[in-house]
Amino acid sequence: MFNGKKIIAVCIPRVFDPASIEYLQLLNRCAVSSGYALFVYQSNTDFGFYTTNRRNNVGESFIFDLIDYDIIDGMVIFSELIKDKELVKKAAGEALRRGKPVVAVEYPLDGCINAKYDYSDCFEKIVRHVIIDHGLTKVNFIAGIEDNSFSEERHEVYKKILAEKGIPYDPERVGYGQFWEMPTRDVMEKFLAEGKELPEAIICSNDVMAMTACKVIREHGYSVPNDIIVTGFDGIYDERFHNPRLTTCHNNRSEMTERIVSVIDDSLNGKTVPSEIVIDFEMVLSQSCGCAENTAVDSFAILNEMNQRLNKYQYSNSSMSNHMALISSARAPELIIESLSKDEDFFETCCCLNSDALSPKSGIVESDSDEPFTDEVLMIFRGHYTDPSKEVIRFKRKNIMPEFDKYINMDVPVIFSVIHYFDIPLGYLCINRAMSLVSYERIPQVADVYGNGFGNVRMYTAMERLYTYDPLTELYNRRGFYRLIVPKFERALKSDSKVIAIVSADLDGLKGINDTYGHYEGDNAIKVAADALKNAAVNDEICARFGGDEFVVAGVIDNEDGYADGFKNRVKAYIDAYNKTSGKPYTVAASIGITCTVPDGSTVDDLIKASDDLMYADKATRKIVRSRARY
Repeated sequence: MFNGKKIIAVCIPRVFDPASIEYLQLLNRCAVSSGYALFVYQSNTDFGFYTTNRRNNVGESFIFDLIDYDIIDGMVIFSELIKDKELVKKAAGEALRRGKPVVAVEYPLDGCINAKYDYSDCFEKIVRHVIIDHGLTKVNFIAGIEDNSFSEERHEVYKKILAEKGIPYDPERVGYGQFWEMPTRDVMEKFLAEGKELPEAIICSNDVMAMTACKVIREHGYSVPNDIIVTGFDGIYDERFHNPRLTTCHNNRSEMTERIVSVIDDSLNGKTVPSEIVIDFEMVLSQSCGCAENTAVDSFAILNEMNQRLNKYQYSNSSMSNHMALISSARAPELIIESLSKDEDFFETCCCLNSDALSPKSGIVESDSDEPFTDEVLMIFRGHYTDPSKEVIRFKRKNIMPEFDKYINMDVPVIFSVIHYFDIPLGYLCINRAMSLVSYERIPQVADVYGNGFGNVRMYTAMERLYTYDPLTELYNRRGFYRLIVPKFERALKSDSKVIAIVSADLDGLKGINDTYGHYEGDNAIKVAADALKNAAVNDEICARFGGDEFVVAGVIDNEDGYADGFKNRVKAYIDAYNKTSGKPYTVAASIGITCTVPDGSTVDDLIKASDDLMYADKATRKIVRSRARY
């Protein structure tokens, strides 16, 4: 439960696909009427075999890590649509371990309530209609993927009806169209090759292959259904624009979604629930088999809708490119807000970034943590028609977004999508807009704008860090030191009341540690000295490793009274505490020289040389003391 509302989590890929939107519209209607709200965790990929960008798949997979299992009451996983089954098994397992009811749609998962459609019964009706009702014997079949359970189930139905009617099964009349266009075209060319007997009908395992079959038939100069009958299966969105309309089967999504919400509600109320939900498909007889009037498709309405979507798409593409360039070049998130707040593609969308997303420490293309999302996140932008955000806000991720109650309408699904740069998770989008193809199809572009834009900022930041930081100690290197200290000194020169402090430090006995215990231990000693200097720099001084075991600390202080002794004592206390507890066979020690000077026109290098002289004097003294202590 979240904010007093029972939550059903929905895991589904590509909410901008027509089928996904239809499922969500129906599921949301049932959920809201039963007192639930939907939190939809969507990916911009289905993680399928044909995905070309594997790193992008990894980035999208973090959507499952975004699910807060403590606030959800139940879960629906469209397990067949998500092709990486390990991801759905992990998500379902996490929910089941917390005692949440989980419904898996069309791909069964252990421990879940498995919901499916009775494909074979309806597909059998289609085959019987073609072979028995139409009385045809020369019937070809286009299966899907060989050895795929759905495909082979339909293949067996085709064989069964042929056998019932005493029609010999001919492998030459069967081809595998892989459920999509190009392999189906190859199969059709073989069916219609010169010299072959023309089939009376072609039964296809899905609508995509049926529409392709119709196209190839027309290209060969034949007519559907006058010369060849064609049937499909699935009832996909694009079929409604096809001419002729297909004889096909539709899944009853309305009944499916009603049953899903009902079974989750029953489970939460302690009622006994079935382990399986089975929903019938519905056969629709239409023009492609000659069993319906040749009703003309409303071409004007279709073209008008497509033209509007195309115009919107072209405008959005240009707008998205401009926004990505803006974000990539911005050095502060606040600089992007004004532009985004005027673009409707970003309305009803909240962008939340990991607290460390734009300040990487590990490298250009590496994640800084094993956890994909930080507990604290930054709201970079919240777009609403009348009240866009004007500031960056830090908040707890468990709250989803600042002022959730004020801006989120829970009668509409709350959509979550990962913001990532290749396989590096940067944050997430929280989207709460009216459900329609037009409003949802921009979601991938918005996610890409943020991911690539902030990813470029991250890359530039990481490159700058590599340019200015020492990777071993995480102090500034010589280059970074001068970049920061020179402006500070120039400001100090203009003030009569400031003092310039320079600390030179050098590790004692580093060569002996390296020679005796190895360079790994030598690096450890260097890091201890660096940490001691950082701990002692309590006045916003700049700490740098100049090379080897040489360090410089510099800053502008109000006065020099007690500064040198205080700094040295803090360094000594830190190192002494380390030596007492480290268990190392060696002792870490450092020599230090400090100068505190009123600005007098000396250069930075002049002041460093002066503190170096004091440091070397300290090193000589310490060496004499250590030598006497041995005798």
